[in-house]
Amino acid sequence: MGAAQPRSRIAATAMTLVVATGTLQIATATPAQASLSGLQIVSAVSLANSTSPKSIIASCPTGKRVIGTGFIIDGDATQVVLDDLIPTSTSVMATGYEDGDATTGDWWIRAFAVCADPLPGLEIVALTSASSSASKLATATCSSGKRILGSGAAITGGTGQVVLDEMAPGDTTASATAYEDVDGTSANWTVTSYAICALAPAGLQVVLSTTFPDYSSSQTATPGCPSGTSPLSVGWQINTRYSGTIFPIIAMPSQTDAYVTAGINNTPGLSAWSVTGRVVCATP
Repeated sequence: MGAAQPRSRIAATAMTLVVATGTLQIATATPAQASLSGLQIVSAVSLANSTSPKSIIASCPTGKRVIGTGFIIDGDATQVVLDDLIPTSTSVMATGYEDGDATTGDWWIRAFAVCADPLPGLEIVALTSASSSASKLATATCSSGKRILGSGAAITGGTGQVVLDEMAPGDTTASATAYEDVDGTSANWTVTSYAICALAPAGLQVVLSTTFPDYSSSQTATPGCPSGTSPLSVGWQINTRYSGTIFPIIAMPSQTDAYVTAGINNTPGLSAWSVTGRVVCATP
């Protein structure tokens, strides 16, 4: 992927550095309550130019439903903020905004919809934060007895000045955390978290992989599904003392695992950082 070279900028907002490395399975397989069939990954890509914002929608084939999400920003990617990754019952929309510096370089965004035959109890739960000009967290929770298959997130009012630092599918909740970038904004904005929930299919679990903290301009985590299971959705967490300086660039499901990449925007060398990739897996 081509990306603009980082440029110096003063950073703010400190947070604790996460130093865990390797791969961790955080939810063990549960007894089958639902049958997962017809699993299919569909993607769609926007035009490549320097127009901002850009949105693209990936749609499931007729009769199938969305159970997971993913995205790629390519081209001049570290100058572009992922603003939305919104699941509906049959589609996923990804939106990118150029940040406050903007760019004259071409960039494009790809949306991924992970689709399957309808599962019992399938629902999408959304929760939106209060509106303000401060960092915030939103957590969507599945209805009783249901489990997370995938997640999504959206920023409203940020227009390229707010970074989705975390989109984290868990066991029964999905969290989205957002920070203003270094330029910041005086505008009020919200973050919305989306939880895609259903009765648990066989083998449902979340696998994590965290890169080793260093000063690289970009890092990629590759959480893999255990043998016999397949990815349903992808999430991430950026671990840095300088929130808002590192942008998520890729959260892509494949046939057996996931790729999560983040890149420094304009603040090289301030501190070591890492990225945690999450993949929700189940037995197809």
